[in-house]
Amino acid sequence: MEQNVKTNNYCEECVIVPVTDIYETPDAYSLKMEMPGVNKEDVNITLENNELEVSGKVVKDESDARNLKYSEYELLDYYRKFRVGNDIDRNSIKAELDNGILTLTLHKSEEVKPKKIQITAS
Repeated sequence: MEQNVKTNNYCEECVIVPVTDIYETPDAYSLKMEMPGVNKEDVNITLENNELEVSGKVVKDESDARNLKYSEYELLDYYRKFRVGNDIDRNSIKAELDNGILTLTLHKSEEVKPKKIQITAS
């Protein structure tokens, strides 16, 4: 049987910029990024010179490609870079990957967290 496979092989270096939501609380920033098809072993997160760099490599299943007859779903790697301020505690960044959603928690430094000032009697 002849295969009529439609693919977009026009770009070998293309990446997907993952859709991201950013939340802020008094204690931390939280980033939620969509990265379907990525395993936690294939995610790379670095913070250097106030640039948070996130990449995810999609491992393609070659056995599926042999049976593919038509394709519109493109499996590409992910890449995104954010500029962060000096208010991030570099030693307490946490990352979790669950069902294709990468959640990064960037805790704020103690120096920049809001502080309650007590009023003393005079």
